[in-house]
Amino acid sequence: GVIGVDSDGTITIVNRSAETMMAISSSAALGKNLSAILPHVGRVFEVGRKSGRPVHREQVTFYRAGAERTFNVQVTVEQGKDELDDTSYVVTVDDITDLVQAQRSAAWADVARRIAHEIKNPLTPIQLSAERIRRRYGKVITEDREVFDQCTDTIIRQVEDIGRMVDEFSAFARMPKPEMKTIDLREPLREASFLVEVSRSDIALERDFGDEPLKGTFDGRLLSQAFGNVIKNAAEAMEGIEWGEGEHGVIRIRARREGDVYRVDVIDNGKGLPRENRQRLLEPYMTTREKGTGLGLAIVKKIVEDHGGHLELHDAPADFHGGRGAMISLVLPPLSKGAAGGTVQQRETEKVENGV
Repeated sequence: GVIGVDSDGTITIVNRSAETMMAISSSAALGKNLSAILPHVGRVFEVGRKSGRPVHREQVTFYRAGAERTFNVQVTVEQGKDELDDTSYVVTVDDITDLVQAQRSAAWADVARRIAHEIKNPLTPIQLSAERIRRRYGKVITEDREVFDQCTDTIIRQVEDIGRMVDEFSAFARMPKPEMKTIDLREPLREASFLVEVSRSDIALERDFGDEPLKGTFDGRLLSQAFGNVIKNAAEAMEGIEWGEGEHGVIRIRARREGDVYRVDVIDNGKGLPRENRQRLLEPYMTTREKGTGLGLAIVKKIVEDHGGHLELHDAPADFHGGRGAMISLVLPPLSKGAAGGTVQQRETEKVENGV
């Protein structure tokens, strides 16, 4: 996007890409101060203007059109033809959100591989040693037997917890490629929602899948895993909430066709999502829960993007329990784009890994 600014910071030109990217109209922006229309971009402009350098560049992150995006903002000085001409500036804005996410995903995949290799190897001998100590000396020890049992049980249990965490990192590092088949999208959705429903009888599960089949080319196993992670997150978002009289946890799962795509919404009336750095929840090891590994949504995001779709994080709609809680939307094309050259995210990741 390109924005022309005069020496006073007044917008003189806005091209169509800038209008789309910044969610503004040229008619509303022309003649207005850049800092008033786009405060984050305006701040970079002011720093660049005061620096005295011909070019100033910064990376900024802010909300546009309801989503948090990362932009590369460059301010270039345009000197007049003679001393009487005022100095003007060209502000160029590039949306680099996908590239930044691809770089982080590639880096985290490498971290995950290292963790799986370096940590998992000693876990088995630690667990086997603790179990052998318990069997060998459990009958012999009479003094402080309770402490002995508690300590050996703690070692075994903690090793198992670490093992599960490492398995998740390992799974993220080498996610299998989707095996596409023609299925009804509602089938993996029913399977995933049923598993959560039987394990959490304290939560009311509402299904709205419609009567129309949602057929397309999908990997049912991977999508069932993705749906299961999102629904499980919705259930866990209700833990620790003190419900008022007549209130209880509710998860609404809605699936429908919307234009050329299928949209699956998982809505809950739990604690909701943070507004600041919300998109960072899609990155590995980012979590708001004490016991979470932060890989659940990262895995969901990768599965959805491997199907040519994308993941959206929203607040719950106003007509659902007063807007309390969160809504995670999985948007999928009926015909996966993953088999035809990959998604933007995949292509950017390949560039990063290949050093492009």
